[in-house]
Amino acid sequence: MSYRRAILGMASAAVLVTLLGGCAAFFWSKAGATPEQFTKDSQECAKEAAPTPAASGYGVMVQDVYRGCLRTRGYVRSKQYEPVPPGYFRGIE
Repeated sequence: MSYRRAILGMASAAVLVTLLGGCAAFFWSKAGATPEQFTKDSQECAKEAAPTPAASGYGVMVQDVYRGCLRTRGYVRSKQYEPVPPGYFRGIE
């Protein structure tokens, strides 16, 4: 009986951690940027961050290079909670 309680307690804790962890995510913002502009910039940065041209087609990239590219273009990365305010965009990360 205590074994079942322990398993149930661990399962409940795991579900709670999963639910709470999903409430926030990182987004990019830049004053005046449109969703279309961010998509274009994000795709160009992803290509620059790919280790080879072929890897770019598979979405393989060096994350730090991708983030650095967006920062160079004036974007700021920050953690946002749901609902995400207008002007914040989800990157390829």
